[in-house]
Amino acid sequence: MVAPEQDYEGRRPVEGWQPVSLPDLWQRHWPGFVGPVWYRLDWQAECPGEPLALNVDRMVMAGEVWLNDDLIWRDASLVEPLSRSWNLPRYWLLPSSGLQPVNTLWVRLVGSEHAAPGLGTVRLGPVAQILPEYRQQLLLQREIVAISLLVSLGLGGLFLTFWLFRRQERTFGWFALTALLWSFGLSNLLVTSSWPFPNGEVWDRLSLVALVLYCPAFCMFLWTFISRPLPRLEKGLWAGAILFCVVVVLAPKMYLGGLQLMNAFGFRAVMFAAGLQLLWHACRKQETYLIVLGACTALLSVYEFLAFTGAFGLEWVYVVLASPVMSVVMFLVLAMRFSSSLRRIERFNDELQATVDSTRTELTDTLQREYLLETDNIRLNERLRLTHDLHDSLGSSLMRSITRMEHGDGLNDDQFLSVLKTLRSDLRDVIDGSAAVPVWQSPQEWLAPLRRQFIDLLADLGIESHWSLPDDWPGTFTPQQLLALMRFLEEALTNVLKHARATRLDVGVSTGGGGSLSLWVRDNGCGFDVNSVLTMGAGVGMSSMRMRIERMGGHLLIESRPADTLLMATIRGAALAPDEVVPKPAQAN
Repeated sequence: MVAPEQDYEGRRPVEGWQPVSLPDLWQRHWPGFVGPVWYRLDWQAECPGEPLALNVDRMVMAGEVWLNDDLIWRDASLVEPLSRSWNLPRYWLLPSSGLQPVNTLWVRLVGSEHAAPGLGTVRLGPVAQILPEYRQQLLLQREIVAISLLVSLGLGGLFLTFWLFRRQERTFGWFALTALLWSFGLSNLLVTSSWPFPNGEVWDRLSLVALVLYCPAFCMFLWTFISRPLPRLEKGLWAGAILFCVVVVLAPKMYLGGLQLMNAFGFRAVMFAAGLQLLWHACRKQETYLIVLGACTALLSVYEFLAFTGAFGLEWVYVVLASPVMSVVMFLVLAMRFSSSLRRIERFNDELQATVDSTRTELTDTLQREYLLETDNIRLNERLRLTHDLHDSLGSSLMRSITRMEHGDGLNDDQFLSVLKTLRSDLRDVIDGSAAVPVWQSPQEWLAPLRRQFIDLLADLGIESHWSLPDDWPGTFTPQQLLALMRFLEEALTNVLKHARATRLDVGVSTGGGGSLSLWVRDNGCGFDVNSVLTMGAGVGMSSMRMRIERMGGHLLIESRPADTLLMATIRGAALAPDEVVPKPAQAN
């Protein structure tokens, strides 16, 4: 029987008792009444002297238990903030000294308007019968919830750590958020006091807010996981969830129970729809792990709904198992995707290694070919240099000797020996191309040997020669540059002897601004077609002169017409500007 307490001072009511069946919610009898309420259970001891045990599976919210006139248990707080024994089964061994032939069990409960206050099932009997039932209640109401909470917290913390170290993996972040929100909402089933809040109502509101936000967070995880963003649906879902949270926070506490029911049914409906959407997407993509996740989401949401409504005799407490099961499934699915990604990376690495090996082989072959080409090029350049040196030095000496013999009365022994020594010296210069080049102190010292070699021969051939050489260098020039200019002059003079049929020859050294040096040769011979000679590549001498000068960073000027041919080679010194123009020498009268 049940009756409301009338004076609120802890005295048992004398009247107002109503017969009830347990479990009982007293607001069915007195809507809006929050207690205290007394429950009275009369019973007879059929086996005197046998130990008896008492078990109550639920008392909402806080209470005390009396056997006849003896207090056997009382919650820590029967006033706000109330103790929270509502999901904690109780078990007592009844003292044999307090038992009588006819006994009365008194249960006084203090509830809260939002928490559906009432008394659960009461069991009284031998210890061997009651104790196993109590342990089963502990398993269902406490241990399973605790296991679910630990699994959710563990997975949430694990994936939160992953996300903190790799922020671009948004799937990990949403998974961690869903697990943590569910853990906070589930903790309301385990706490036995309202600490750190002023009353249990705050706990209920905050846990309900967490469960409301769990729904859109879980949907975000699914949509992010399958890389299928739905911006409008996401915004609508979050807006609805936030609006519902505002209602939860601001609504009078008498409506909290109704809001909890609305959230429970709405949450299962959204989860079922999200599971079906994921399953449809997975079937289109033909991806096994997505099919598993979609099927589990849809089936678990149906199971939660049936268990929550009590259909088919399913215990509602098993609802809390759905979340850790779902978390484990999501963990396995993420592990499957991660393993698949690793396999793709391994295949990519194998393909990349094969590509690198192939590229390395091709590069080795290319470098080998380039090396062979470079070797051939060096050999060809050396052969070309040797050809030019033989032509410009030894060939010039031979040409001078031949010309002298053709236009003279022959050579005596001393002259012949001098010619041979000159040829030997030129040949040694060609062979020792890398030998040290002498340093000339002035232009006159520089061209003195060449002038002595040609001036007598020119005179014998009736060619009047004029040499115009400055006393000092206009700039700083390397010995290799000066040697190249000397070879140019030697070849130019030889060409005059062979082809020009000239009667006058002018040789000079001129300077331009900035330290440039120009060596020029002008004759009044028959001339030649410059374009034909350069285009057709007739003769080795002209190309040899040009290559020598260009190799030293200079340039060669060639102008020719009947009675006036000019060859001028210009070398840039250290102070010569790139765009400087060296003036041409004036034509001699």
